[in-house]
Amino acid sequence: MAQSQARPAIAAFVVVILLSGAPGARSQQPYGFAVADCGNSHNDTGLLGYFCSRGGSGGGAPSCQTYLTFHATPAYSDLAAIAALLGADAASVAAANSAASVTAALAPGAKVLVPVTCSCTAAASSRSHYQRNATYVAVAGDTLFVIANNTFQGLSTCQAVQEQGLGGKPATTLLAGQAVTVPLRCACPSAAQAAAGVRYLVTYLVDEFDELATIAARFGVDAGSISAANEMTGDTIYPFTTLLIPVKSQPDVSQLLSPPPPPPPPPVAPAPTKKRRNHTGLYAGIGVAVAVLAVVAAIAASLALRARRRRARAAAAAAKKGSKGKGRASPVFTDGEVSVSISEAFSCLSDIKSSLKVFTYPELTAATDGFSPDRRVGGSVYRAVFNGDAAAVEVVDRDVSAEVDIMRKINHLNLVRLIGLCHHGGRWYLVSEYAEHGTLRDRLLAGGAGTEPPLSWAQRVQVSLDVAEGLRYLHGYTRPPYVHMDVSSDSILLAAGLRAKIRNFGGARVIRGSTDAGERGGEAFTMTSNIAGTRGYMAPEYLEHGIVSPKADVYSLGVVLLELVTGKDVEELEAGGAGDPFAGLNAIAGDLDDGAPRRMEGFLDPAMAAAGSCPREAVAMMVRLIERCIRRDAGGRPSMGEVAQQLLMLHGISGDGWHSSLEHCRSSGGNSGEQP
Repeated sequence: MAQSQARPAIAAFVVVILLSGAPGARSQQPYGFAVADCGNSHNDTGLLGYFCSRGGSGGGAPSCQTYLTFHATPAYSDLAAIAALLGADAASVAAANSAASVTAALAPGAKVLVPVTCSCTAAASSRSHYQRNATYVAVAGDTLFVIANNTFQGLSTCQAVQEQGLGGKPATTLLAGQAVTVPLRCACPSAAQAAAGVRYLVTYLVDEFDELATIAARFGVDAGSISAANEMTGDTIYPFTTLLIPVKSQPDVSQLLSPPPPPPPPPVAPAPTKKRRNHTGLYAGIGVAVAVLAVVAAIAASLALRARRRRARAAAAAAKKGSKGKGRASPVFTDGEVSVSISEAFSCLSDIKSSLKVFTYPELTAATDGFSPDRRVGGSVYRAVFNGDAAAVEVVDRDVSAEVDIMRKINHLNLVRLIGLCHHGGRWYLVSEYAEHGTLRDRLLAGGAGTEPPLSWAQRVQVSLDVAEGLRYLHGYTRPPYVHMDVSSDSILLAAGLRAKIRNFGGARVIRGSTDAGERGGEAFTMTSNIAGTRGYMAPEYLEHGIVSPKADVYSLGVVLLELVTGKDVEELEAGGAGDPFAGLNAIAGDLDDGAPRRMEGFLDPAMAAAGSCPREAVAMMVRLIERCIRRDAGGRPSMGEVAQQLLMLHGISGDGWHSSLEHCRSSGGNSGEQP
């Protein structure tokens, strides 16, 4: 993704469904919002451009003066750069925005009016479109989706760029340095609108929290006229889309701004009394009393602060004394420093104290033996003991408000439980339940070479099912639903009984749309330009287009399942597939579908030979499931609910009743003509 050209202020969510309008009810233009479905032109929805004429509305003018809206970004931070990108006249853009200079820097996210000439491609055709052509030179990492929705912020669509900019050629022909024609969405008033006094149809970029009523109020028009101009049957609108705003006068840049809050009500004058008295002496007495109380309060606060500092220094001295002579450094307090309260550092979570325990720094120091290196279990995580019970303490420097807000709401066996937290010295300390068997990645890489034996096939299926159930709960049963977005073998912990628990919720994203309790997860998604995750596990649509959906977690889980079956981590898989960890997977799945597992010996983790049974039929089912999970097309992947159901079936047939050993799998694989 060309992140330097991404729209930074947007974290938009778009639902990929087709607008269904009643036949014969067309007014002017359809509101098309299936912008992420780049493989389908959706011509009837107007995603290729606004139609020059529509049935029942009267033909529009062949060309007209109109206005586009745009948001300043670091890549296009002044009016001159924005005008050059959109093919507009810089002086006209400056005049429309009442700007004295076209090169003065704009604040990121500042909204800009861009006057352009809009023309019909072929006015005689019923399928002709209005557009304003801009020329864009592609850079490395660009895709049609990135160009249309990030660089041009939704003023075009990937369908329109492919159809008109590339002449219908597939998107794979897009090369760095290639000049691409980008048709910008614009329209002219219909004959009926012009007769009603409409002079312009402003192409307005929908913001994340916009509502139809507030947009109408800003432009001083009726919301019904916007609905009619966009052929809408409801009032739901989505970011990364455009709305036509019919206005009767030249728009002003102030109309793009959110209205200021209403002024406070005037103070209410006290009711007059019948008899006026002189209260000067009373007021003077009250003033003296208030002054005395203020002095007393200041003295008390000063004494309390000194006492607080003495207690902090005493606690630090005790901690230092307790660790003296043990050959390690102990965290120390700076002079006068105290841990801030949770209410001060976490003001956005008013009820945090009621749902989590607030630890003091001395408590954590004592529980971790002074944060001893011997207590470190990986990274910045330490094993702690509170009243005989083990817990994990993670030390972090980042903002954890969103992560804590998620973790304090969830309650599931397969999601790591947050116990409490502490804030001290500018750092956060998150206390969570302890997983005694470490991460799944470490267990797989050990391969039985350490103190822990390798995982058996049945145990691997149980781990898979645990992870799927945890993600299914996250997608469909939390309110609001979340997507984890960083599922990997390193983010899966193995607790007592080798039951899996998912951790690392720092990258989780809210999905503001129905996922039908996990059974149809993936219909709703969010878009972002902030790509973060673990290399090798990120879904293609997220890595390339910034699309966040439950299907991204399905993809990541598919990679984890592949690691479980092969015993190799994602780095090995990438190295073995020349950068594509799934290069040979389809061939293997094809062999299994044909009933001849000839490549089973090279595919399965050899460590399972010493761990028990290897039911080849179950392995074949697992391979087919992996192949579905890691499909490049997100729509072809199963939902997390389907994955969990499939793994539950595998769990039922992977027990002691299946005694096909790994050696039997190998001998069967050596005979290409044997059927299972």
